[in-house]
Amino acid sequence: MNTVTVNTDRINNKPVADYLASTDRRVTIGVRFTLEALGIELPDFLCRKPAGRPGRAALMAAVDADTGTIHTYRAEKLRVGPFAPRS
Repeated sequence: MNTVTVNTDRINNKPVADYLASTDRRVTIGVRFTLEALGIELPDFLCRKPAGRPGRAALMAAVDADTGTIHTYRAEKLRVGPFAPRS
């Protein structure tokens, strides 16, 4: 079996990333499978995201960061700050 060197610069470029972002997902799955089967490292734009939905705490932390409020979801759950019980 002959060893063949693969130039990945043709895969790791913006036009290819734009094309695969706008094409049918079956094409993207096929490209991902081909690269994995050949043992070629996947470009960042072809890597999969973690499975499942983000956790509620991570989602609410992002919302709190966007709004800039002091009344955060974490403070409400821990009952601290403005949500501390009054005696």
